[in-house]
Amino acid sequence: MKMRLRINSRNAILMGGFLLGAYLLLMITVTNAGQNRLKESQLNELSLKVNSYSESLGYFFDATIEDVKGVAKHKTTYTFFANLASGMSMEYGLGSSLLQLRRNLVRLTKPDTQLNTSALFERMLLVGFKSNVIADSHPRLPFDVSRVPFDEMRTTDHKIDVLAKNDQIIIRVLQNVYFNGELVGVIVGDVNLDVVVHLLTTQEYENSSSKLVLATQQGLLPIWNTFNAEGNAVALEQGSTLYFDKEVKQTPIRLHAWFEPVSESQIITSTWFTIGLSFLAVPVILGLYYSLRINNTNLVLTTKIEETHNQQAALTRQNERLKTEIDRRKMYEQELAYQASHDTLTRLSNRKSGDEKLRHALLQAKREEMNVLVMFIDLDNFKQINDTLGHLAGDQILMQTAKRLTESVRKTDVVARIGGDEFLLVIPNLSSEKQAQLLASKLLATFEDPFQLEASEFFVSTSIGMSIYPQDGENAEELMAHADTAMYRVKKDGRNGFSFYDSSMNTDVQRNLDIDARLRQAISQDELKMYYQPIIDLSTEQIIGAEALMRWNDDKLGFVSPDEFIPIAEKNGLIHKLGEIALHTACHQAQQWQSIQPLSIAVNFSAAQFRQRDTLMENILTALSNSGLEPNLLDIEITESLLFNHNNETVHLLEEIKQLGAQLSIDDFGTGYSALSYLQKFPFSKLKIDRSFLQEMETTPSSQELVNAIIAMAKALGLKVVAEGVETQWDKDYLQKHSCEFAQGFYYSRPLTKEAFEALLLEQNSRTS
Repeated sequence: MKMRLRINSRNAILMGGFLLGAYLLLMITVTNAGQNRLKESQLNELSLKVNSYSESLGYFFDATIEDVKGVAKHKTTYTFFANLASGMSMEYGLGSSLLQLRRNLVRLTKPDTQLNTSALFERMLLVGFKSNVIADSHPRLPFDVSRVPFDEMRTTDHKIDVLAKNDQIIIRVLQNVYFNGELVGVIVGDVNLDVVVHLLTTQEYENSSSKLVLATQQGLLPIWNTFNAEGNAVALEQGSTLYFDKEVKQTPIRLHAWFEPVSESQIITSTWFTIGLSFLAVPVILGLYYSLRINNTNLVLTTKIEETHNQQAALTRQNERLKTEIDRRKMYEQELAYQASHDTLTRLSNRKSGDEKLRHALLQAKREEMNVLVMFIDLDNFKQINDTLGHLAGDQILMQTAKRLTESVRKTDVVARIGGDEFLLVIPNLSSEKQAQLLASKLLATFEDPFQLEASEFFVSTSIGMSIYPQDGENAEELMAHADTAMYRVKKDGRNGFSFYDSSMNTDVQRNLDIDARLRQAISQDELKMYYQPIIDLSTEQIIGAEALMRWNDDKLGFVSPDEFIPIAEKNGLIHKLGEIALHTACHQAQQWQSIQPLSIAVNFSAAQFRQRDTLMENILTALSNSGLEPNLLDIEITESLLFNHNNETVHLLEEIKQLGAQLSIDDFGTGYSALSYLQKFPFSKLKIDRSFLQEMETTPSSQELVNAIIAMAKALGLKVVAEGVETQWDKDYLQKHSCEFAQGFYYSRPLTKEAFEALLLEQNSRTS
């Protein structure tokens, strides 16, 4: 029995030893499998991280491309090339548009102090296609135009390229500029590399052992290197680190990254630990046999179990770290997606997102056969706020505007800021046009409340243009363009209102564009002609003067009335050239007629010409000097709008003209801001009654009383009176009876060419001789 017990006890111990050996083998297997899983987890983690770096750079360069596209399509760029194409000189508008263009470039190279962010670009340039530099944000720095790949730009709209200069890497964004469908220039933007480095380094742990560089054909751009100089640097050189090579989409840039493996930094997960544990299993099994005498089996087993627990804890920590990194990446991607679709200032949808939501609303409306309302909203005179109060005040106005618009519509409606002070509203499921009118009236009423800026209140009105799907357009481009056209009609009609799109608006806009383009050609080709309408002395019924009138008969547009092309010329700056042509031509012609009969010449001056006072006075002196016409024979006619907006410099200029000896007449009296104070303050010699008062004078007693009052007022102030629009014998007799001195109109003659007017003078002289 005792022998059996000894054998059974030994067998039990041996069985326990074999079980322990099997446990060690199982632990080795589990350890090896855990190590492989840990390496796989780290590899996935680092792959996600490198992909995040690549996508971050991709989003960054998308943002830079959009900014450069914004410059290429900005109205200042279009205005410059339009002025350049028309042959405008630096003095007549080209210099001003070039200055605005450069300011737009400089704006993108300045940091955003409000958002505490650096500028995306170190330098911005506009280069004429295969030409010189047109505008430069840093004009004092040298720039080699030959390094712009013009031939490559013919086949692409934009690109990102890399240059090496003075052992430094330069990343550039290139964007074509088109005018009237032709390639006229390239926008060149040097990317701020500090922003790129900051974008990538903010995602890296400070104590990690890693290295990241941007590789290009022109060289390497180091981002960071946190390998120490002792062990890890050697591992990097020997290639024992984890290496990643990732392409940055749509750029000539690749990411090269090196990371220290977990198995090299922690002994528990190293390969040597697994090998040592495997060798340890053999002596442990042999030692178990001898443990029959020393009885230390429990100590060995306890030690192995503790080591297993430590290894499991290390694996748990690595998994938690990987989960934290994945959560950070998801949060960063969500933030990038939000920034790509929202305006940073107002937090509204941006232009791209608003356009996408409009397209989605149109698809749904097409399926459900519903209407969609598109509203273009523009703040009136917003530029004055920025110019007088500063851009910070302007930003406050924009943020309050965004809040008011959002609170005025439904949650299902779309509110987007599409640029500057312009906003887009998309209203799906529009029930009727009446609903659109009510909404527009509600928005106008919302802007009647003052805007609060610190302790002050400001009132800002708005202009609203509307188009409706499907009657005003089948796609987003047409609807937005038509709403924009309707909005500008509101601007033209006085602002602070709303208007629906009408097809006739496109006709008006296109005609204005045609007039603008053709007028420049007419000036350069001398197609504008001067006509002359006689001014009659009512006491003798003889011609004593003429009013010079400009006429334009275009090959494409036909006859264009001065009421059409003069306002356009006042807006685009051509009025100064037209005024110069009219003044010089009229003075030369009047001087030639002095040999037939002494007469004066009346020339109309626009209020816009008085904005360039020095140039205006110089033109008057030059015209009189070159023609030889006596100053007292020149009659300068101005409208009441100049007097309403006058300042001390205007008064001084008119007094200089009067001292020169020229005559001053107030034209179209009674149709503007008529006031006796104007007639007393300014040195006028004549007053012209507008033709609108004479049209119904024969049948309307009230019109007769108005004409009587104007004549009496002029007499009291010592002014001569010229009546325009005299068309009947009754008009002439009435004016003679009430002591009106001069008259002009169809009753006497229509405006004539210089040849016909000269023939009329000769005929009059032959009758009186």
